[in-house]
Amino acid sequence: MTEPEPSGRHTLSGWLLMSVVALAIAAEILSAIPEWLPGAVAWAAAFPLWHRLGRRQRAMVLVMGALGAAGMAWGALHGQSGLLARALTMNTMIIAMLVGVAFLPLVSVRESAGDAPLRRGRLALLRTIVGVHVFGAVINLTAALIAADRLRRPPGPGVPVPDYPAPPEGTLTRQQAMALGTAFSTCAFWSPFLGAMAVALTVAQGSSLFTLVLMGLPLGVIATLVLWGWLSTARFDHARDFEGYPVDVGGLWIPFVLAVGVFAIHEWQPSWSIQPVIAILAIAITGAALWAKQGLAAAGTRMRRHVPTRLPGLAGELWIFLAAGVLASGLSALLAVFEIGAPFSRFGGFEASLVVVFCTLVAWAGLHTIVSIPLVGVLLAPLSPEPDLLALAFLCSWAVGLPACATSGTVLTMQARYGIPIGTYIRWNLPYLATMLVVSVVALNLYGYWLY
Repeated sequence: MTEPEPSGRHTLSGWLLMSVVALAIAAEILSAIPEWLPGAVAWAAAFPLWHRLGRRQRAMVLVMGALGAAGMAWGALHGQSGLLARALTMNTMIIAMLVGVAFLPLVSVRESAGDAPLRRGRLALLRTIVGVHVFGAVINLTAALIAADRLRRPPGPGVPVPDYPAPPEGTLTRQQAMALGTAFSTCAFWSPFLGAMAVALTVAQGSSLFTLVLMGLPLGVIATLVLWGWLSTARFDHARDFEGYPVDVGGLWIPFVLAVGVFAIHEWQPSWSIQPVIAILAIAITGAALWAKQGLAAAGTRMRRHVPTRLPGLAGELWIFLAAGVLASGLSALLAVFEIGAPFSRFGGFEASLVVVFCTLVAWAGLHTIVSIPLVGVLLAPLSPEPDLLALAFLCSWAVGLPACATSGTVLTMQARYGIPIGTYIRWNLPYLATMLVVSVVALNLYGYWLY
């Protein structure tokens, strides 16, 4: 079945988002390009997509924007300058990266794998968790959704009946939802291609991508094994009946090539922001792969079609990151006006642990981590904290906090697409996430002890 023609506003927003990527790259190379220009274009792309936001997302964006604007106004009245430019540039590179990575599903996951027979048991569960983790680290939540759409079952004989309204296409069991949605969240510990890493690098200025990947990978492995162990317990009948998604391992070349390209360019031009580099490489790799498989004309058509039909799907992330930039600018202005100092006299493993606990509890209470991370960054700036330790604390906060955050994309998708109530999905995740919170605290203290 052919897709419906995109509306005019979706087409406009899609191509404006592509312009954000082009301008972000140009701003890195040409000093004549003002840094605020990509941000202004991102705002122009966002307004036609306001209607795509859910009620919770709209409320969060409005509150963040209002608080940030009020802080900026107060700061301007007290002599603060450059606040608007800061708001426009704060998360522009992150948005550019998300746009570029949005092209990777065209080549990195083959939906035809859904026709293959499903295997059962603990090894099938592990294969599914690892597959979603690896592919999700590159193409975001799309990897989990492709697998979830294949595994969910419509109502019928032998299908457990949930205690909540399920869509006609079927829903997911607790075990399936955690093996897919929660497994995706674990890659936030280390993936260079997700918003978590982009936010950590942006707020913790001076942190090293290579160091964060090396530090986060062991936590991602531990999280994967803890999740597998939890979903293989007697509570879930030792996963005997779990049907695993047949992950296409042939697609692993995409993460490998992308990672090698990113690190190579970073070594060549270390002063360039890593996010636009990821964006342009993701688009280039996707185009080259489609060209090799389908020919130049077909590849060009598919890439052009992707812009107005798929990029508008980034509306939620786009608005949240733009509003977060306004909030961060406003908060920094208020802290400067009122001369609010850092809450610690030093920043080590213990203080990093407190950051994770604070950001995680705030997320579990419903406030997205994109709000708490800039706030913590501004508060701790006077200390000049060790950037890698601070950035790792932010990655842990994202990975542990958002799977149980009522305003996160994963939780909202589980509710909207599979009918799982937000409160139910959060309750399912808390025991596992509490374990990973303890693991994160231990890891940060060990790293802090090694540093000092």
